[in-house]
Amino acid sequence: MAYSENELRASLISAVPIILDRHYQSLAGKNTEFALFITMHKEMLDSSFRDILVLMIEAFFMEAEDYVRYLDVQQREGAQQGVFMAELLGKHYDLMLEMSKDLNLTAQNVMFRIIEDQVDDSAGRLLFNERLVECNWARFTGFAQGYLSNKNQEIDSLHEQKIAVMGQMAAGMAHEIRNPLASIKGFAQLVNNRLNEPVIKAAELRTYLDITIKEIDNLNKLVTDFLVLSRKGDIVTNDGEIFNVIEVVHRVINIVNQLILSDNIVLNVNYSTEQLLTLGSASQLEQVFLNILKNSIDSFTIYSGRIDVTITVQAETSQIVLIFADNGVGIPEDKLNRIFDPFFTTKQKGTGIGLSICKQLIETYGGQIQVDSKVHVGTSVKVSLPLVNDPVYMDEAVL
Repeated sequence: MAYSENELRASLISAVPIILDRHYQSLAGKNTEFALFITMHKEMLDSSFRDILVLMIEAFFMEAEDYVRYLDVQQREGAQQGVFMAELLGKHYDLMLEMSKDLNLTAQNVMFRIIEDQVDDSAGRLLFNERLVECNWARFTGFAQGYLSNKNQEIDSLHEQKIAVMGQMAAGMAHEIRNPLASIKGFAQLVNNRLNEPVIKAAELRTYLDITIKEIDNLNKLVTDFLVLSRKGDIVTNDGEIFNVIEVVHRVINIVNQLILSDNIVLNVNYSTEQLLTLGSASQLEQVFLNILKNSIDSFTIYSGRIDVTITVQAETSQIVLIFADNGVGIPEDKLNRIFDPFFTTKQKGTGIGLSICKQLIETYGGQIQVDSKVHVGTSVKVSLPLVNDPVYMDEAVL
């Protein structure tokens, strides 16, 4: 990689005081309560935040196994710190969660720029950026879970369960952002390879860059959606739009084809019409489909297999039916009924949040998702979405 590890580490560590200053200024500017809180507790906050940021920077340079252990430890220690801070400052729930979120975003903004300036290699930049986001969210979500758990005594059992699910969803952010990051990385590598060819095709490169920009926009919207979910526990359905499911599938297939270039995986798509309209969120549905297909790819133990995507219409129920079928390792029967539970996973490195979020997103707009699987045979995921065939909606979609 075209960078100096010592110089990069030193630059990141020297930026810690800058991050903290910007963080305090940002919070103090929100309202007088925040400003007073920071003035009273700045010494304690400084000590805690500085240690967290420095340790996070060291994690950027760890070997893979050490890095996985670090993420696990950070989430557990973050939860412990959240419990401690809740006992100490329990009446400031909104303020403490806002402070954690602001520190997270401020650290990312400053460190992203340093990495961009000092790491010339695109693969290297992507690795550091991925770790920066993962480290931030591992600590933040652990802290949020620990801090909110202190409030359980003040709410009824139903609300307590809702808060727990919200915490688990927040914890899955690091997992969910890997989907668009993976596609961004794939197209960045593709562009890099094309630039080494004797003849550079500008139109082709522009297409790849356009897709990359779109994925960044989707990533930003995904983060926004998660923040909404973590605060309210559900999605605002009146923000739905009429869109073409086939176009969404095409975009997802283009992304997935880049992910499986080096693998002996066959991806087949079968549908009979170029336009099937539904009401919902195209970007959210794109993330659902991408998550399902990545699960299929992960199920191929020898990096070879077949995925069939079939899209049909059930006229009697006015539903669009998409079936994603693979011949991977399958899911044991005793685990199949738990796959939609937050934090339940059959993967060694999975967080168990992907399918839980997929289910909620699909059901928000009146759809359904079902999974059938047999060990050593494969898995079939059925997604049903309401078909929009009202002439008024059709005209609006065309316009």
